[in-house]
Amino acid sequence: MKGALKHILFVFPFLFICLACKKEMPVRSGFELSATTENNTVILNWTPVFLSGFKSVNIYRSVSPIPDPLFNKPIDPTLLIGTIADRTVATFRDSSVVLGSGGTVYYKVVLNLENRVISSNEEQASLNGFSISYNSPGSSNGSHVTTFPEKNLFYIFNNNAGTLSVIDYSQKKILKTASFNQWGILRPVINNGNAELFMMNNNYTISCYDGLTLMYKYSISILNGTVRDWQINDNYLYVLYAFNSYTVKVRTYDLSNQTLVGEKTVHNNYNYLTCHLFACTQSNKLFFKYYTEFYNGGVGFSVYRNVCVKYNLVNHLPADSVIVTHAVMKQDSLNSGSYYNIQSSADGNYMTCNDDGEVLSFADNSIHNVSSVNISNPRVSYSHDGNFLLVKQNSSGFNSNLMEVYALPGFNLVASLKSPNSTLGQNTSSMLKDDFLDNDSLVSYNLKHTFSNNQTKSVFTVFFNRID
Repeated sequence: MKGALKHILFVFPFLFICLACKKEMPVRSGFELSATTENNTVILNWTPVFLSGFKSVNIYRSVSPIPDPLFNKPIDPTLLIGTIADRTVATFRDSSVVLGSGGTVYYKVVLNLENRVISSNEEQASLNGFSISYNSPGSSNGSHVTTFPEKNLFYIFNNNAGTLSVIDYSQKKILKTASFNQWGILRPVINNGNAELFMMNNNYTISCYDGLTLMYKYSISILNGTVRDWQINDNYLYVLYAFNSYTVKVRTYDLSNQTLVGEKTVHNNYNYLTCHLFACTQSNKLFFKYYTEFYNGGVGFSVYRNVCVKYNLVNHLPADSVIVTHAVMKQDSLNSGSYYNIQSSADGNYMTCNDDGEVLSFADNSIHNVSSVNISNPRVSYSHDGNFLLVKQNSSGFNSNLMEVYALPGFNLVASLKSPNSTLGQNTSSMLKDDFLDNDSLVSYNLKHTFSNNQTKSVFTVFFNRID
C-alpha cells in the first residue's frame, strides 16, 4: 500500500508539470505560415483559425530568428508589426520591410486564444536590399537624404542628433558619422577624381568636406548678394546670386586656391527669385533657367514663359550664351510651377522642358514625350551615365508607384517597374522615400521614424532592382 501511495504521489506532480507545460508552451496544431515576395513586399499567409476562444493574431518580424513564445516570456513586443482581430483574415502584406544586412527577414505569426497561444512555424524571406537601424534623442526627427549614385553613397543628416552619416549602399554599411553644428544644402560631386561633399549654410558660406570621411577641407564665403543657386564642375565653383533686386550674376571661384576668377551678369529682371543654375558635370556647359511673367490681354490674366539659356564655359566663365528656343520650351503656361521641372541630364544632351513629360534632345533638336496612360503627370530624372531615363508619377498626381525606364538616345521603353514606395508624400515627418537610377539599376530607399519614450528609432531601408 505504501508503495502504491508513493507511486500515486509521484504521478500527480508529474501530471501537474505536464499540464503547466501544456499551458505555457506554444502549440502549433497545423497553424502553418507561408511567405512569398512580390515587388519588395512580403506576403504572409497562414491557416485560417476556427478554434474557440479566439482573441487575435499577432504578426512578428525580425532580422534574426524569432524564438517560440511562452506565456511568461512572450516574443519581444518591438518585433510586432501587426495585430488582426478578425479570425477570417489569414493574410498580411508587409510593404515596409526591414531587412538584415544580407537582405533576409524572419516572420512568425502567433494565435492568441483565451487560455493559450499557438505559434506558427518561422518563415524566412530574402530580398535584394538591406536595412540600417539607429537611435537619436528627442521625440521628433527631421532628416534629410542626399543621394550620390556616382559613388554608391547616401548622406543622411539627422537634425535631432546634429550628425551627418555617409552610407555606402554597395557595402551596405555606414562609413562615417560626424557631428555638424548646422545643416545646409548638400552637393556631392566627383572633383579632381575624388568624392567631395559641399555644404552651403545660412550665412552663404560654402564648405568642402571629404565625401567618404567627412573631414573638413576649406570654406568660401559668398559676399555682397543673395545666393540663388550654386554648382561645382571641374574644380570650379559657380555661384548664382542676386546683386540687387534686378541684377543676377554668376561668380566663378577656383577651388584649388579658393579665389574669385570673375563674374558675369546673366539676368536683369525684377523676378530674380525664379532664377536657377545647373552645371553639366560631363560637358563644358552651364545652364541658367528662369521664367518671365506678363499680362496676356487675349486671355485677360498673367501667363508664364519658361526661359533656359545655355552657356559654353570659356576659361571657366560663362560665354557664348544661346537661348534654348524650341517652341515646347518657351510655350506659355498658366502654371508657374512648370518652371521647376526644367532639368538637364548630367551630360547636357537632354533637357526636361515642363511637367507634361516632354524632353528635348539637343542632338537633333527633337521632342520626346514620356508621359503615358499610367503616368500622366511625370517626374523625370536621368541616370548619371546618360543611358537611361526614369519616369515616375509626380507627387501632385494620383497615388501610383508605377515607374517606367527609357533607354537613351532612342527613348525606347525598356522596363515598367513598381516602386516599394508610394510616390505621394515623398517627405513627411515620419517617412522619407524616393527612387533613382544608378546607371542600369533602380535604387529605392525609405527612411522611417518611430517615436517612443522620448526616443526616435530610425530605420533606413534600401532595395535594388536591376533593369534587364
